Amino acid sequence: MNTEVLDKINNLEEKYCRDCILKILNRQQGSKTTAHNFCIHECSVGKQIRAHGNNLQ
Repeated sequence: MNTEVLDKINNLEEKYCRDCILKILNRQQGSKTTAHNFCIHECSVGKQIRAHGNNLQ
């Protein structure tokens, strides 16, 4: 089960987050923390990743 969840998280990250322009802009205009907060609280893909991560607990 955990490997399935990790695979889903990795697939989402590879497909959407690696070259995300919003992530890059938030890092340039703010900081890594700013970008991270945007990704996990505002981005729909980040919310999916967070939901999958909650399943690991």
